Amino acid sequence: MALPAVTTASPANIKAAAFLGVYVKDTTLSKWQTLGSIAQGVLNVHDFTSPDSLARNKTNGASDFTAKCIMKQASLTEIELLDSLCNGTNAFLFKLTDAGAIPSGGAAVTAGWVVVTAAQVGVKAKLVLDGTPEQDAHIELEWQGSILNSAKDAALKASIQDTDFASSADSTGVFQAIGTYTATKDGGSPTNSHLKSCGVSSVTIEDAASAGAQGLSPITNVKISFDMLATTDGLRRYLPNALDVAIEYDWMATDSADLLLLDAFVAVDPNVVITMLSGLVITLNNQVGIETNFQSSGDMDKSRAVIFTHKGKVLQSSFDGIVS
Repeated sequence: MALPAVTTASPANIKAAAFLGVYVKDTTLSKWQTLGSIAQGVLNVHDFTSPDSLARNKTNGASDFTAKCIMKQASLTEIELLDSLCNGTNAFLFKLTDAGAIPSGGAAVTAGWVVVTAAQVGVKAKLVLDGTPEQDAHIELEWQGSILNSAKDAALKASIQDTDFASSADSTGVFQAIGTYTATKDGGSPTNSHLKSCGVSSVTIEDAASAGAQGLSPITNVKISFDMLATTDGLRRYLPNALDVAIEYDWMATDSADLLLLDAFVAVDPNVVITMLSGLVITLNNQVGIETNFQSSGDMDKSRAVIFTHKGKVLQSSFDGIVS
């Protein structure tokens, strides 16, 4: 069969790469709802191939779908919705830079909109709270799955209409709290007040078996992440059900009297409470361990520190009880 005609003759067909928005459709509302402010979008639809006897790469009629982006809104609203976002039942719509206007009066295939269903992909998330107030709290989203090549057209040029998008007239969408909505049927826009800075205002540790929390200050070099651990099914979809907790910070107070207490700190099952500058509170009640590293490295322009590390794994369903 003859190859179809292509339209590569014009520079106008060169398109910028970016996500203008990402939308999710839950089974409750069945309308597209924004995931808010997005950055660093990447999307790939890559043919699965294997070599024949002449080492020619031959496709098997299916493709690998992968995408990732940073969800810049990381307030308690977004964090508490991550288990629902990543439960394997939602569809996703990506708005690219050449996105056509949302059709009204009936569904129409529209350039610049890429759609994948829950039957094709799954998504996992990682909450990152590293650094100082100059850094943004953010959520890293990563999609993976498989689509048939015969379904590529429907995925890469989605059929959409305005009645598929949520507006302020809708109230039952699981994810509507993420966006700001008007009467326009456009799936909402970002909510800038949900952009949060990093920075830790306090850390306390106590023995889970007895009262008496001890505060650690000042601290620096903060690294905090909650990373979903995703298994994959037979369609290569991410299906997360647990979280890897990784926390590290430097305690800058290293008086010898405090150094002599470190053996007592590591001998307990700790309750750790970390309060962020934004007001977010992380409470880990005997869900992580504790280790210390007294470090004196460098010349007089450096400070000594005790590096505290907390690690553990928790069920994804328990995340709402950890972050408040």
